[in-house]
Amino acid sequence: MGESGLNSERDIINRFQELKQELNTLSSKFNDIDNQAQEHDSVIKALIPLDSNRKCFRLIGGVLVERTVAEVLPAVKGNGEQIRMIATTLEKQTRAKEKELVDFQEKYKIRMKGSGDEDAAPAKKASSKDQKEGSGVLVSKQ
Repeated sequence: MGESGLNSERDIINRFQELKQELNTLSSKFNDIDNQAQEHDSVIKALIPLDSNRKCFRLIGGVLVERTVAEVLPAVKGNGEQIRMIATTLEKQTRAKEKELVDFQEKYKIRMKGSGDEDAAPAKKASSKDQKEGSGVLVSKQ
């Protein structure tokens, strides 16, 4: 719905809520992709010091397959790069949607109760980046 058709207060509120929902969806997708990128980085860090002929296992399409570190490492690096590119795109889209929401708020002079909500979202996003998870790598002891 374009902003030109916003004739009533209800239309403005509905559009504002739509923008907020779109921003929440983008932020959620960005956080998921960012977590995947961090997991790939952890796997890469775990595999680099290992012997390239060492046996390791990789989950592909729900099937656990046996490979060597030399076969898995380039694939994981490539997937990690693609995930980081997607994360960068989602981050740009999220920033653009944040700007659109702020501009909309200013244009229609929208004030929200509990203005501290805006400061809570970036803090929540930053804390998710600080979380460290296991590497998720299964390597045989040879």
